[in-house]
Amino acid sequence: MPSEPTRLVLPKLLMRRLDSAGVYCQTWVTAERQARADRWVLRGVESGGSSRETGRYISFFAKDGSRLPWLQKLDRIGGNGAHAVVLADELVSVEAARVEQTYQVLIVQHRLDRGAGGKRPSAHSSVVFRGVDGRLTPELLKQGLTPEFFTRAGEVKPIPAPFIAAVRAVTEGASCLNCRHIHGLVERATTIAATA
Repeated sequence: MPSEPTRLVLPKLLMRRLDSAGVYCQTWVTAERQARADRWVLRGVESGGSSRETGRYISFFAKDGSRLPWLQKLDRIGGNGAHAVVLADELVSVEAARVEQTYQVLIVQHRLDRGAGGKRPSAHSSVVFRGVDGRLTPELLKQGLTPEFFTRAGEVKPIPAPFIAAVRAVTEGASCLNCRHIHGLVERATTIAATA
Protein backbone atom coordinates (compact mmCIF):
# COMPACT_ATOMS: atom_id res chain seq x y z
CA MET A 1 0.00 0.00 0.00
CA PRO A 2 1.49 3.42 -0.92
CA SER A 3 2.32 5.80 1.87
CA GLU A 4 -0.08 8.63 2.66
CA PRO A 5 0.80 11.95 0.90
CA THR A 6 2.46 14.43 3.24
CA ARG A 7 1.07 17.54 1.54
CA LEU A 8 -2.44 18.43 0.51
CA VAL A 9 -3.25 17.04 -2.90
CA LEU A 10 -5.55 19.63 -4.45
CA PRO A 11 -7.57 19.41 -7.68
CA LYS A 12 -5.99 21.04 -10.74
CA LEU A 13 -8.93 23.46 -11.02
CA LEU A 14 -8.28 24.75 -7.47
CA MET A 15 -4.54 25.01 -8.17
CA ARG A 16 -5.29 27.09 -11.29
CA ARG A 17 -7.62 29.37 -9.30
CA LEU A 18 -5.01 29.86 -6.60
CA ASP A 19 -2.41 30.58 -9.28
CA SER A 20 -4.64 33.08 -11.07
CA ALA A 21 -5.36 34.79 -7.72
CA GLY A 22 -1.60 35.05 -7.10
CA VAL A 23 -1.63 32.75 -4.04
CA TYR A 24 1.79 31.09 -3.70
CA CYS A 25 2.31 28.40 -1.06
CA GLN A 26 5.67 26.62 -0.66
CA THR A 27 4.76 23.31 1.00
CA TRP A 28 8.04 21.40 0.94
CA VAL A 29 10.55 20.94 3.76
CA THR A 30 14.25 20.53 2.94
CA ALA A 31 17.37 19.37 4.79
CA GLU A 32 20.06 22.06 4.83
CA ARG A 33 23.65 21.90 6.10
CA GLN A 34 24.98 24.52 8.49
CA ALA A 35 28.71 24.46 7.68
CA ARG A 36 29.94 26.45 10.70
CA ALA A 37 27.99 24.33 13.18
CA ASP A 38 28.66 21.17 11.14
CA ARG A 39 25.05 20.01 11.44
CA TRP A 40 21.90 19.52 9.40
CA VAL A 41 18.60 21.31 10.00
CA LEU A 42 15.15 21.35 8.43
CA ARG A 43 14.05 24.44 6.52
CA GLY A 44 10.47 25.53 5.89
CA VAL A 45 8.91 28.68 4.44
CA GLU A 46 5.69 30.08 5.89
CA SER A 47 3.68 31.14 2.87
CA GLY A 48 0.24 31.62 1.37
CA GLY A 49 -2.78 33.85 1.54
CA SER A 50 -6.16 34.09 -0.14
CA SER A 51 -8.63 35.65 -2.48
CA ARG A 52 -12.30 35.96 -1.52
CA GLU A 53 -13.10 32.56 -3.00
CA THR A 54 -9.99 30.45 -2.30
CA GLY A 55 -6.97 30.32 -0.02
CA ARG A 56 -3.99 28.21 0.92
CA TYR A 57 -1.50 28.63 3.74
CA ILE A 58 1.31 26.72 5.47
CA SER A 59 3.23 27.43 8.64
CA PHE A 60 5.57 25.51 10.92
CA PHE A 61 5.48 24.72 14.63
CA ALA A 62 7.41 22.75 17.25
CA LYS A 63 6.48 19.08 17.77
CA ASP A 64 4.45 20.08 20.86
CA GLY A 65 2.44 22.59 18.79
CA SER A 66 4.15 25.69 20.19
CA ARG A 67 5.17 28.55 17.93
CA LEU A 68 8.70 28.78 16.54
CA PRO A 69 10.73 31.92 15.90
CA TRP A 70 11.40 32.84 12.31
CA LEU A 71 14.98 33.08 11.10
CA GLN A 72 14.26 35.58 8.36
CA LYS A 73 11.19 37.64 7.52
CA LEU A 74 10.56 37.96 3.79
CA ASP A 75 9.08 41.24 2.60
CA ARG A 76 7.50 41.20 -0.84
CA ILE A 77 5.92 43.81 -3.09
CA GLY A 78 2.83 41.65 -3.57
CA GLY A 79 0.89 39.65 -0.99
CA ASN A 80 -0.13 35.99 -0.83
CA GLY A 81 3.40 34.60 -1.09
CA ALA A 82 6.43 33.74 1.06
CA HIS A 83 6.39 35.39 4.50
CA ALA A 84 9.22 33.91 6.63
CA VAL A 85 11.86 31.18 6.83
CA VAL A 86 12.22 28.81 9.79
CA LEU A 87 15.06 26.39 10.66
CA ALA A 88 14.83 23.63 13.29
CA ASP A 89 15.87 20.07 14.07
CA GLU A 90 12.21 18.99 13.95
CA LEU A 91 9.19 20.75 12.46
CA VAL A 92 5.47 20.23 12.34
CA SER A 93 3.84 21.73 9.27
CA VAL A 94 0.21 22.79 9.34
CA GLU A 95 -1.25 23.33 5.88
CA ALA A 96 -4.75 24.51 5.01
CA ALA A 97 -6.62 25.02 1.76
CA ARG A 98 -9.97 26.80 1.53
CA VAL A 99 -12.77 27.10 -1.01
CA GLU A 100 -15.39 29.55 0.29
CA GLN A 101 -16.20 28.11 3.79
CA THR A 102 -14.87 24.57 3.24
CA TYR A 103 -11.37 23.66 4.47
CA GLN A 104 -8.81 20.90 4.08
CA VAL A 105 -6.19 20.70 6.85
CA LEU A 106 -3.05 18.58 7.03
CA ILE A 107 -0.69 18.33 10.02
CA VAL A 108 2.64 16.61 9.29
CA GLN A 109 5.64 15.93 11.55
CA HIS A 110 9.05 16.29 9.86
CA ARG A 111 12.38 15.02 11.21
CA LEU A 112 15.81 14.27 9.80
CA ASP A 113 16.83 10.72 8.94
CA ARG A 114 20.57 10.85 9.57
CA GLY A 115 22.62 10.25 6.44
CA ALA A 116 25.24 7.50 6.61
CA GLY A 117 28.89 8.44 6.16
CA GLY A 118 28.33 12.20 6.19
CA LYS A 119 25.84 12.07 3.32
CA ARG A 120 22.91 14.44 3.14
CA PRO A 121 20.11 13.21 5.43
CA SER A 122 16.57 13.05 4.13
CA ALA A 123 13.55 14.69 5.69
CA HIS A 124 11.22 11.99 7.01
CA SER A 125 7.58 13.08 7.19
CA SER A 126 4.56 11.43 8.82
CA VAL A 127 0.94 12.55 8.88
CA VAL A 128 -0.43 13.50 12.32
CA PHE A 129 -3.92 14.64 11.21
CA ARG A 130 -5.82 15.00 7.95
CA GLY A 131 -9.12 16.87 7.93
CA VAL A 132 -11.24 16.83 4.79
CA ASP A 133 -14.21 19.08 3.97
CA GLY A 134 -14.32 20.89 7.29
CA ARG A 135 -16.67 23.83 7.57
CA LEU A 136 -16.08 27.24 9.14
CA THR A 137 -18.23 30.31 8.57
CA PRO A 138 -16.63 33.77 8.47
CA GLU A 139 -18.45 34.65 11.72
CA LEU A 140 -16.94 31.65 13.54
CA LEU A 141 -13.52 32.43 12.03
CA LYS A 142 -13.72 35.93 13.57
CA GLN A 143 -14.40 34.25 16.94
CA GLY A 144 -11.09 32.37 16.65
CA LEU A 145 -12.54 28.92 16.01
CA THR A 146 -11.21 26.17 13.74
CA PRO A 147 -13.04 24.19 11.04
CA GLU A 148 -15.05 21.20 12.24
CA PHE A 149 -14.21 17.89 10.60
CA PHE A 150 -16.11 14.60 10.48
CA THR A 151 -15.21 11.00 9.74
CA ARG A 152 -16.85 9.24 6.80
CA ALA A 153 -19.26 7.74 9.35
CA GLY A 154 -20.38 11.20 10.48
CA GLU A 155 -18.54 11.32 13.81
CA VAL A 156 -16.60 14.42 14.85
CA LYS A 157 -12.91 14.09 13.99
CA PRO A 158 -11.17 16.28 16.57
CA ILE A 159 -7.99 18.19 15.77
CA PRO A 160 -5.25 16.94 18.16
CA ALA A 161 -5.31 19.25 21.19
CA PRO A 162 -1.65 20.41 21.00
CA PHE A 163 -2.27 21.72 17.46
CA ILE A 164 -5.57 23.59 17.83
CA ALA A 165 -3.87 27.00 18.12
CA ALA A 166 -1.63 26.14 15.15
CA VAL A 167 -4.64 25.16 13.01
CA ARG A 168 -6.38 28.37 14.07
CA ALA A 169 -3.39 30.47 12.93
CA VAL A 170 -3.11 28.68 9.58
CA THR A 171 -6.89 28.85 9.01
CA GLU A 172 -6.65 32.62 9.46
CA GLY A 173 -3.81 32.68 6.92
CA ALA A 174 -5.89 30.74 4.38
CA SER A 175 -8.61 33.38 4.80
CA CYS A 176 -6.38 36.48 4.84
CA LEU A 177 -7.01 38.55 1.69
CA ASN A 178 -3.81 39.68 -0.03
CA CYS A 179 -1.86 38.42 3.00
CA ARG A 180 1.41 40.24 3.70
CA HIS A 181 2.12 39.15 7.29
CA ILE A 182 3.11 36.12 9.35
CA HIS A 183 0.37 34.08 11.04
CA GLY A 184 2.25 31.16 12.65
CA LEU A 185 5.89 31.96 13.30
CA VAL A 186 6.94 34.57 15.86
CA GLU A 187 9.77 37.08 15.95
CA ARG A 188 12.93 35.80 17.60
CA ALA A 189 13.58 37.39 20.98
CA THR A 190 16.68 39.55 20.84
CA THR A 191 18.91 40.35 23.76
CA ILE A 192 20.81 43.58 23.98
CA ALA A 193 24.22 43.18 25.57
CA ALA A 194 25.19 45.96 27.93
CA THR A 195 28.44 47.65 27.06
CA ALA A 196 30.82 48.65 29.82
